[in-house]
Amino acid sequence: SEDGLLTWNFMDEHLGEDGRYPVSYLKEEIPLLTTAARPVAEEREMEQRVTFEMLYGKNAPNLNGKLTSVRWLDDGKSALQTLNGQLYRVDVETGKRSRFFSHKKLKKSLESLAVSDDDEATRLSKRNSWTMNPQRTAAVFEFREDLYHLPFDGSPASRLTNTSGLEELAEFSPDGAFIAFVRGHNLHVVDVASQTETALSTDGNGDDISNGKAAWVYFEELYGRSWKAFWWSPDSRHLAFHRFDSSRLPMFRALNTLPLHGEIVAMRHPKSGDPNPDIQLGVAHVAGGTTKWVDLSAYTEGTFIVSHVGWMPTGDDLYYYVQDRAQTWLDFLTSSKTGGKGTVWFRDTTKAWVESPGDAHAVEDGVIIASERTGWRHLYHYHRKNKTWRALTEGSWEVRTVHHVDDERGKIYFSGTKDSHLAENLYRCDLHSGQIDRLTEGHNAHRVSLDPTGTYFTDNFSDHQTPSKLQLRRCDDGALVRTLDTNPVYKLEELALTETEFLQVPTRDGVMLEAMLIKPKDFDPEKRYPVWFQTYAGPHAPVVREGWSRSRLSDQMLVNQGLIVFRLDPRSASGKGAQSAWTAYRQLGTQEMKDITDGIEWLKEKPCIDATRIGMSGHSYGGYMTAYAMTHSKLFAAGISGAPVTDWHYYDSIYTERYMDTPQNNPDGYQNSSVITAAKDLHGKLLLLHGLMDDNVHLQNATQLIKALQDADKSFDVMVYPEMKHGLHGTHYQRLKIDFISNAFGLANE
Repeated sequence: SEDGLLTWNFMDEHLGEDGRYPVSYLKEEIPLLTTAARPVAEEREMEQRVTFEMLYGKNAPNLNGKLTSVRWLDDGKSALQTLNGQLYRVDVETGKRSRFFSHKKLKKSLESLAVSDDDEATRLSKRNSWTMNPQRTAAVFEFREDLYHLPFDGSPASRLTNTSGLEELAEFSPDGAFIAFVRGHNLHVVDVASQTETALSTDGNGDDISNGKAAWVYFEELYGRSWKAFWWSPDSRHLAFHRFDSSRLPMFRALNTLPLHGEIVAMRHPKSGDPNPDIQLGVAHVAGGTTKWVDLSAYTEGTFIVSHVGWMPTGDDLYYYVQDRAQTWLDFLTSSKTGGKGTVWFRDTTKAWVESPGDAHAVEDGVIIASERTGWRHLYHYHRKNKTWRALTEGSWEVRTVHHVDDERGKIYFSGTKDSHLAENLYRCDLHSGQIDRLTEGHNAHRVSLDPTGTYFTDNFSDHQTPSKLQLRRCDDGALVRTLDTNPVYKLEELALTETEFLQVPTRDGVMLEAMLIKPKDFDPEKRYPVWFQTYAGPHAPVVREGWSRSRLSDQMLVNQGLIVFRLDPRSASGKGAQSAWTAYRQLGTQEMKDITDGIEWLKEKPCIDATRIGMSGHSYGGYMTAYAMTHSKLFAAGISGAPVTDWHYYDSIYTERYMDTPQNNPDGYQNSSVITAAKDLHGKLLLLHGLMDDNVHLQNATQLIKALQDADKSFDVMVYPEMKHGLHGTHYQRLKIDFISNAFGLANE
């Protein structure tokens, strides 16, 4: 075998007279799926307590397992799967596997490139992750700031570009004949066959003008943290793209003090109330020529955003959503690929803000689209001619993700919360009768992936005690076809884990809040315990939910220090529909604080709780809520505020104004939501954490609070991580938090 694999094929009919099996080479190497055996009992130490070193030490064990990844192919019968470091094409129903590509052929293809020496060719050929064409016959990759086309059949690779400057966001056209990319803030396309490159825009320049690549605030708040701002037409002959003009935006500057003479990192960043990037939507032909711009003149420049773009199935029209900057309404429009004035189909509104509904699905007489108009996210059929709405789903639950629409059979598949607000399930809805069938089983949380034909789905499921497993099921009835990965994590069997209690906590106005409570393994009801409370609290972002997360083990580590761990979602963060999130509208922090207060007061009534030793922590919005609680209540003796927004004047425009409107329109809301203006009221021990290079929640938030606390002569602790952005991590960071909790509550002496 070219890759050194031998496969043994033992069959009784091959058994020889001497009682032995003959050995033969097979044309296809089929790996035997194995996992390490469960250790023998004599070598296992059971009832181990979760410790800091077990979670964050140098030799920390893998407590999540390693779940097999599956990527669907277009035929609905096969998928790509990585096994033993190799990529295989797998018949999903039978499990029969064949090598997807030969690394030997890849190396041969790469060696044809003059710029690639033997070592580089070998290294590249061993990759299993590629940006492939839709036909899965070739890939594009960036090497030394140029793009290369790599066929999988062993034919020579080709160099596509030969220009200085980094090529970004490379993506094949649907037919695989072209590749679009961004270089120097301009959109380009290259013909794979002729290696002919065409610039579709030429005016991109640094921080001000960008074509095909999102401005930061669009990247962060609207486009799912994707920089790509171009969209191939179904016929592969046109590209819709955004042109962003950020020249009116203020420049935000961060100082990196690690270099000898310091370094200023600057970016265009709109705070709430600042101008947003001016945006245009154009359509270019792959052959170049004049861009056809969509006419957006019906909307006043600087007062709107374009929150989504897509193509209609024919490729003759594109659709897009225009919203006012405070996102109180959303217009659904279509426009011809030749540009010009768009046609407004409808305007969607709610009692508060309007979330972008994501992709719309065109049907013969209109579109299927999501809306939160009733306070719950549901699917609707909008009839274009009659201008009428018909609810496809309804009730006090919400549709989360649409996976597949089968026009021929009149079925739509989606994940939602019909059976539990704490765990998503997969459902199938009949587009005519409205009947909804649940296709996943049990109380688990399910993350599913449907094949492009809607025949099968993979079900990645877990609960709060068990890491993910993977099964293959049928879309017609949810029946199990086979288990793809049991993902055993034997180390978890050796741990002394205490059970998590899922609770509902009443509020002053009768709303029930979801909560989780974890007690020490040796819990003594006669003893009074300190409490560590954790939340995120941001709109529609629950922390109380079913499903496996490594943070569950961090909770176990805390209870092993003698704490009770308590998690609770304020109603706006509960995931119980937009109607619950709207309670935070124009008053971030206010209703959340009332709910947190009710939750803590409910907890304090329990005789096992030491009401003088209750602490709180959170990161990002959770960091904001921690700092807010420490300055707006006396509930908490200690708090850890990670990367917090401390005043909503200092956060970006699109996120903040969705929930708060602009500072100009809602001055009282901004005043009441500020941590900085309440710094003089700090109660308890506060640890403030922030990354110096945070490009999301700027360090400015921390330094403004630090100044206000100093002016008020308040004591507090602070730790800044010089090289980190918004996601804080590392052993020092984790140990600092644990030491702070121990010292704040005197746990080291207990």
